[in-house]
Amino acid sequence: MAKVALLIGVSEYEPGLNSLPSAVRDVEAVYEVLLNPEMGGFAASDIKLLKNPERQVVEIAIEVLFSGRHKDDLLLLYFSGHGIKDDRGRLYLATRNTSKTPQGELIRSTSVSANFIQDRMSESRSRRQVVILDSCFSGAFAEGMSAKDDGTIDIREQLGSEGRAILTSSTSTQYSFEQEGQDLSIYTRFLIEGIKSGEADRDHDEFVSIDELHEYASQKVRELQPAMKPEIYAIREGFKIRLTKVAPGDPRQRYRKEVARFIHRGEISFVGRRTLNVLMTRLGLEVTKAKAVENEVLEPYRNDFRDKLQQYQQVFTELLERDETITDSDRLDLQNLQQILGLRNEDTMPIEAQVTARFKTHQQNLQTYQQAFTTALRQEFPLSAASCDRLRQTQQQLELADRDIAAIESHITAEVEAYHQKVQDYQRLFFTATQQEYPLSEATRSDLRQQQLRLGLTDVDVAPIEAQITTQIESYHQKLQQYEQAFVKATQRQHYPDEVTRKQLQETWQTLGLSDGDVGAIERRINAEIETHQANLRQYEQEFTEAVEQEYPLSAFNRSQLTQCHQALNLTAEDVTAIENPIVVAIEEHRQKLQQYEEVFRESMQFEYPPSDVTREELQRFQRILELNDADISALEAIIIQSSSEVEYRKQQERIRQQHQPEKQQEEAVRLNQQEAEKQRQQEEAEYRQKLQQMDITAIETRVVASQELIKPPIQQSSSAQPTQSAQELITRQKFLKWAGFGSVGLVTAVVGHEIFKGQSPTPKSTNQPANQPINQSTTISIAEPKYILFKFETVTVDKKGQVIKREPNKQAKFFKEDLGNGITLDMVQIVEGSFNMGSPPGENSRAKNEEPQHIVNVPAFFIGKFEVTQEQYQQIMGSTPSKFKRHLQNSIIL
Repeated sequence: MAKVALLIGVSEYEPGLNSLPSAVRDVEAVYEVLLNPEMGGFAASDIKLLKNPERQVVEIAIEVLFSGRHKDDLLLLYFSGHGIKDDRGRLYLATRNTSKTPQGELIRSTSVSANFIQDRMSESRSRRQVVILDSCFSGAFAEGMSAKDDGTIDIREQLGSEGRAILTSSTSTQYSFEQEGQDLSIYTRFLIEGIKSGEADRDHDEFVSIDELHEYASQKVRELQPAMKPEIYAIREGFKIRLTKVAPGDPRQRYRKEVARFIHRGEISFVGRRTLNVLMTRLGLEVTKAKAVENEVLEPYRNDFRDKLQQYQQVFTELLERDETITDSDRLDLQNLQQILGLRNEDTMPIEAQVTARFKTHQQNLQTYQQAFTTALRQEFPLSAASCDRLRQTQQQLELADRDIAAIESHITAEVEAYHQKVQDYQRLFFTATQQEYPLSEATRSDLRQQQLRLGLTDVDVAPIEAQITTQIESYHQKLQQYEQAFVKATQRQHYPDEVTRKQLQETWQTLGLSDGDVGAIERRINAEIETHQANLRQYEQEFTEAVEQEYPLSAFNRSQLTQCHQALNLTAEDVTAIENPIVVAIEEHRQKLQQYEEVFRESMQFEYPPSDVTREELQRFQRILELNDADISALEAIIIQSSSEVEYRKQQERIRQQHQPEKQQEEAVRLNQQEAEKQRQQEEAEYRQKLQQMDITAIETRVVASQELIKPPIQQSSSAQPTQSAQELITRQKFLKWAGFGSVGLVTAVVGHEIFKGQSPTPKSTNQPANQPINQSTTISIAEPKYILFKFETVTVDKKGQVIKREPNKQAKFFKEDLGNGITLDMVQIVEGSFNMGSPPGENSRAKNEEPQHIVNVPAFFIGKFEVTQEQYQQIMGSTPSKFKRHLQNSIIL
């Protein structure tokens, strides 16, 4: 048979758990007692001492303690430290590394669970197991233990294993305490004291068993700290496991035996008293210790007398509870009981007086509780947990048992339930009435009054009900108004909410807790106003469109009519402006395009009239660029022709024809040369068109043709005069920019312009023809190559939020300044050549036929304006500016 012990003391902890300086000293004191051969008799090799260990070390040591043991081995597990319960009431023993979360919850993996210890104990073959826990909530250790068949059982059944005992310093819901100024914790100190002094040996058999040790330590602890209630969990042999021996030579043991010899009728005899006084002096016992020994020996006799008194008290109490008056017959029965118990009148009279006074007090307490219970139910039904707690406190203060208050609560509850049923009936009636109309009419109010009287309720009873429901209704109406204001703010009663606004409004009414029906009623009413507003906007737009189609600019009369119209439609100035501005802008743009065409048409008439087929084709191409319809062009040309002096113009043409009649041959030669030049031009155009087709820039191709057509010279009907430099038309970059501006060719100007400029010589080409031969007076572009300048600049890369994420400094590009005259220049910067992927890949969703096939497009280098064109630059090139705001010519063009 072996005696093995594991002693664990934890004084140091992680933040969140207070240190326990006495824990380590506790295990050292227990170790000293167990190691003493006259008391514990444990071998040093069989005692393992752990001071401030971590969880894993503890679990390994516990498993080693209970595993591999024999049936008759005595196993002792002692722990001193913090005990912690989780939110499910399970006990954990804290170790050195036990931690808590920031919210104060236990991190279970850093502590040793009671379940782990229970499992190891159940697995052990030893039939003598003792566990001593000196920690908070240590009584929870025995809760939920399982037998070896894994069936959950109660505490008695859990501890039913033969020879198992558990001593705890507290219950499952109590804290353990340290006593200030003491080296050891309270519970462990009395365990050690009971063993060392031998006073724990209650049956004087020279051994201290588990039940004797618990009885001694529990009594001492509760005398010093009543809040602590040490407990023992053991049955069968577990109570009588002998843990230590009583050290020999204890004078109190000899004195106790002598006291037992001199007891007579429950008291120490006269002679015995004198004898014990002499023995006390001889043994060197203190008076207090000797008195304690005497009391312990006499206690069983005194307990017998107390039991008899309690029996008489119980009978007398039950007699009063049955009938408050004691009859003569009852008195005779009480006297017989007194004689049987061997009690005297001096013994029973104090009992009767005490019980009678307590009975009267009890009746008063019952009345007090009945009043408190009635008041609580009137205020709240059913009772809340807080109200029940207050009544339990009242019950405890009045010292009433559960059976005393059961009848009171049952009777009063039945009455209150009937009352509250009436209150609920009236509450339903009032709520239904307010749902049908609010505020209530006099007729409805009268009906409710009749219902109140029928139910037997007073105004005091119904006032809280009506106030609560009315407050809820008012609050709900305020929320409806709040949502209506939010909907009006979002729509301004003029436009429907978009998807984002709709989601925000939905979150609003859901947050306010409004019903779909109430929200729908609000929105339908406001949406009707929005629909009316939208219809008014459409009607005014139609009125304004019809007015400007008939007359533009509008006369004062028509403007007055429109003002009366928008006022009648309840439209604001902002509404009118939003409608009129796009229409006016479209009209102004159309008029500007007509003016551009008119200018070109008048200029072409100065060269020839009626226009030749070539000129007509050029005019039609320019018409398409300006996106003007044939009806507008026909009306415009008719006005121009009518306004011109057509007759005078024909006379002038006739005089010219007569003057140049002798020169018909020369004109024929000129015509032939022109045809040859036209063939050459068409061939070059076809070659250039093929090049553009290879680049696959369809949009550029169209505008290149337009640009080349614009710069073709008109057929000259000049005389056979000697051709000179003035006979050729010098087309500068400024002239080219003007032609491009007519067509709004944009990128084409930059691309084609560069190609044209770089291919021209700075001087006119010589025709090398004799003086008497007619020449082709086609326009020769004579532009000097500009002087390029390198300039540096920086590029940046931004993210989706516009924040700069990358900078690339020291970039370079060519640029030159184009002198437009009058000190006005135009900065041109080179865009280097590149390529891009045009079209969409096969299989892409929503792919159109005109997006295939996907191919690479190469774009040659070109020059483009470095900044927006200003009014003065535009005016210098075009001769006028279309901008509406002409005060600052350095500003950009604003149409």
